[in-house]
Amino acid sequence: MKLSISRDELHKALYVTQSIVERKTTMPILSNVILSTADGQLKIASTDLEITAVTQVVADVKVNGSTTVNAKVLSDIVRELSSGMVELSLSDGERLEVTAHNTKVKIIGVSAEEFPSLPGIQIEIPNRISTDQFLEMVSKTLYAVSTDETRFNLNGVCFEMDKKKSMLNMVATDGHRLALIKRPVEGFDFEGSVIVPRKGLAEIKKVLDNEDESEVGIAITEGFFLLQSSDTKISMRLIDGEFPDYQQVLPKDKGVIASTNGTELSQALKRVALMVTDKAKCVKLDFAPETLRISSSSPELGEANEE
Repeated sequence: MKLSISRDELHKALYVTQSIVERKTTMPILSNVILSTADGQLKIASTDLEITAVTQVVADVKVNGSTTVNAKVLSDIVRELSSGMVELSLSDGERLEVTAHNTKVKIIGVSAEEFPSLPGIQIEIPNRISTDQFLEMVSKTLYAVSTDETRFNLNGVCFEMDKKKSMLNMVATDGHRLALIKRPVEGFDFEGSVIVPRKGLAEIKKVLDNEDESEVGIAITEGFFLLQSSDTKISMRLIDGEFPDYQQVLPKDKGVIASTNGTELSQALKRVALMVTDKAKCVKLDFAPETLRISSSSPELGEANEE
């Protein structure tokens, strides 16, 4: 394998794949990324056997080949290089030579033949969705996902598709709070509900935050959730569990309904919460005609009020 590639493009591709890599694993090769070339492109892939990411970058490929190297080591080296072209070449003994300007580094690698197959990555992706809409839905639910691993069915976002209404729902809860968002979609071949893991969605959000694409492809099939942009494809195993019936906890009586400026409310809550020391950071909301009073108190710090 021998090729030349933009340092900036290589760094971006490694940013996508390196964070999926397992740092503590019983399979040392899962700490590596697999590099391969074909059709004038460098393909970089990583997996923890639950989540898989594959991204490709245009390169000047002189000799095709493949290898695997430690993801963190390669990413750290490329990060410290100056912008410009980087040459990657594979020498005897599975050593990847990284050359840029006056820098030359040799990284000990492992044969690509020892790298496990990439779960779910070959599945076709038939559905398209607006990138902005998908990011909005993920951002407004991901924060509510439980991090308690003993409640595995809450460790992801529930995707519900109602084909009759052409409506996609996303819902998440940690048992204390619940986030639900509904948006119309067209032409989805998926129906029902599945649980998509938090870690995988966080990786997808990170990728899409750095992409400039109007649409992305998604698929939910064969026990996997997949997303594809022009250069990157991510697959992840769905959580094998049943999401709780959240409809039962949604209040039938709407009670108090109030409208206010979201930015002003958020800033006020942050200021009042500064006087709360407990983990829950509870504040009190008092509703009155034309007024919302926010207050908090702490025996150690004092109290705060804002209207």
